[in-house]
Amino acid sequence: MMFSSNSFGNEIVGKSMKCKAKKETVRGYPFYFFFEDLDNVQSYFIDKTDEIKFLNLNYEEVKSNIIEIRYVGEIDKNNLILNHTKGGERYKCSFLSSKKQLNKELEEFAKKGSHK
Repeated sequence: MMFSSNSFGNEIVGKSMKCKAKKETVRGYPFYFFFEDLDNVQSYFIDKTDEIKFLNLNYEEVKSNIIEIRYVGEIDKNNLILNHTKGGERYKCSFLSSKKQLNKELEEFAKKGSHK
């Protein structure tokens, strides 16, 4: 029988996270996530018209130290590293002080147009 703990899930509900690579990425800006509840995360992006949008994605704790965000990748919660599904790029993650900070940072990237 598998034993699973939702302790990390409980800790991140309602929190925002930024994951960025050491080098410039095709995206031109970091990954931003807002963990809405125990199984839904909002993954933010900037569309071609410079609007900030998000996708509702499922996430789950697949091992005691790994959470998998569907279609995006896995976050090693011990080291706060996102291993992206496509290309295997590694992103260093950090928690943001609020969802407001997440929106503010994304607005700055959208203004710059650096994501195109």
